[in-house]
Amino acid sequence: MLELFAIAAGLVLLHRAGKEAPARLLKAAGWVLVAGGVVVGACTTFYWFEYRSRGEFDAVHMGCPGMMRAAGSGMDPGMMGPGMGSMPRGMTPPAPADGAR
Repeated sequence: MLELFAIAAGLVLLHRAGKEAPARLLKAAGWVLVAGGVVVGACTTFYWFEYRSRGEFDAVHMGCPGMMRAAGSGMDPGMMGPGMGSMPRGMTPPAPADGAR
């Protein structure tokens, strides 16, 4: 989305520079914004197609892949907070009620 805003701002600057006589700096800034927006938009589109062709968008990935690890990974289970698969340090799970297994 930012690429579109850069291109639009560049076009507005180029339009404004066309109305004023000595506006070389405005024209330069307008062309920089338009060219930068097009280049960054092309880069974003290229990588979107690259990731899509590899199947990266087919599955949901965690935002922090290092937060949850399998048992035996060397990570201290006490580092993981409640609700993340283990009990905090010093806490033990509650004992089962009488007759419950």
